[in-house]
Amino acid sequence: MNPVTGAENRLLGSYSITCGYGIWITGIGPVRPLVARTGRLHRLAVFEAAARLGTFTAAARELGMTQPAVTKHLRALEASLGLALFDRSANRATLTEAGRRLHESADLAFSSVESELDRIDAEDSVFVLAANPGVAQRWLVPYLDGLQQAVGEAGLRLWLFDREAEFAQGGFDAGIHAGDGRWPGLDSTLLFPEVVVPVAAPGVADEYGLHADSPADALLGVTLLHLDPTDRPWMSWAGWFTHQGLALPEPTRAVIYNNYALVLQEALAGRGVALAWRHLIDDWADSSRWGPRPTRRRRATTWPGRPTSTPRRSSASRHG
Repeated sequence: MNPVTGAENRLLGSYSITCGYGIWITGIGPVRPLVARTGRLHRLAVFEAAARLGTFTAAARELGMTQPAVTKHLRALEASLGLALFDRSANRATLTEAGRRLHESADLAFSSVESELDRIDAEDSVFVLAANPGVAQRWLVPYLDGLQQAVGEAGLRLWLFDREAEFAQGGFDAGIHAGDGRWPGLDSTLLFPEVVVPVAAPGVADEYGLHADSPADALLGVTLLHLDPTDRPWMSWAGWFTHQGLALPEPTRAVIYNNYALVLQEALAGRGVALAWRHLIDDWADSSRWGPRPTRRRRATTWPGRPTSTPRRSSASRHG
């Protein structure tokens, strides 16, 4: 019976069944010869570091590996190539003639790829700065020209995030964010303290008898404008009253806004009292607006942390 072709089997007087199996001749697929010969291209990176630095220990340190792991990669590379790349004697390894020639080629190839990547980065680079919409609108915009100069030839893109979950996704080169400066995987530096004050239009302040020396409990009976605190680092009215040693009663029929700029506009229109951040309203902070008892927190600029062996583009201030 011939299970491959389904040909008639005259000896048995029957027909075979084709089952889809057969005998195949196999070989290396259509990959580059270099990939086929080295097994893993990473072994070439290990070899280049060991040859350039002169010792397996130094290569391990640069690559973030252990010395035995470096030795294992190099022995595997030598086995794949069928060549001795190092003379190992007296606790020291020196390049053989084959090793020297391979290192010259590897160094040239790595340098060529690195140079081209640098050129691509220079041509297509975009520096992404993340910021909350309120910070961007009220504080950041005047600095954009200076930031563009700081990033040089790179493009500058402003990415607005409104929730903590969006910020946690990353994808930016630097970000301006409220908090204590401790975010996993990010470096940060303090830009300015976060000074939080209540603000109101003059008519609202007069209506409720509010002034710069009013006690915090004077606000318990006024109309408060609330920013939705869900997944946001901004201080809420409840948090502000807690800092003053008071408890805010659960608001009834409260209007909760989803945008900080809108909250400020409503306050200026006389709809109630809002919490404001001094660095975002400095140009509005005159005698016509009320702002007692500042509450301080911190606002920081952040950027993705990176190991010293993996450089990233610098931020407009400094890179960790």
